[in-house]
Amino acid sequence: MNKLVTVYKHQLVTDSRQVADRFEKSHRHVLDAIRNLEKGMPKIGQTPMFYETTYVNEQNGQTYPMYLMNRDGFSLLVMGFTGAKALEWKLKFLEAFNAMEKAIKTPQITPNPHYRTRMIKTAVKDAADTAAMIADTFGVKKPMAMTAAMQMVGKAYGVDMTPLKQFIPAEDSPSTLTPTKIAAELGILNSKGNPSPQKVNAMLKDKGLQEKVGPDWAPTEAGKAYCERIPYTHGNGHSGYQLLWGHHILELLKDGDQEAGH
Repeated sequence: MNKLVTVYKHQLVTDSRQVADRFEKSHRHVLDAIRNLEKGMPKIGQTPMFYETTYVNEQNGQTYPMYLMNRDGFSLLVMGFTGAKALEWKLKFLEAFNAMEKAIKTPQITPNPHYRTRMIKTAVKDAADTAAMIADTFGVKKPMAMTAAMQMVGKAYGVDMTPLKQFIPAEDSPSTLTPTKIAAELGILNSKGNPSPQKVNAMLKDKGLQEKVGPDWAPTEAGKAYCERIPYTHGNGHSGYQLLWGHHILELLKDGDQEAGH
């Protein structure tokens, strides 16, 4: 009699002995209360709230009457039970009904290792395809695209792709230079003696490495080999893309006669 709620005829039920025991009533008193309730209930068009059955007394081996009742029957029966302890057990019974209902509705799926393996293979393939699409669409290098793809695909599949990150090749010349940093490195200054990103942008445009797309700079086909296009958002809410250039752009800009891509 430890389990408050069980399943009977596709319904969640408790029994009259449980009620009598928890609410400190005589079982005969509980049976009489149920029978009185049944007398006043219409029999047509309603799901039965109470089911008469029996149990065997373990001490003498004799059979005695008992009732099973669903949540509605239980609620109706204990409605008149008062006191702090009665309220406590009302809540415990209702909590048990709710917990059992949730357990029944939640699918119990046994993990299939073969299915899991196939899902991991599919996730890896989708990560590779997604990385290629990101690299092509946003003009970023494969390592950066693969990092983003693994995060998105891993989350979508529920697969931890962290172990695969060690196989992403590191970039020899990561793109970290803004036009301002390039200007500082090369000593390209404005009239006030400060690094001039405007002059650097003009040089990059003259070499055919970037072009204006709306308010932002975008890499040309030749420029994609030298930079990454990175999204940004300013504190004023304006967002767009900026170009970060690899260190090998410094040598290219030093040689004013060298053509882009050659």
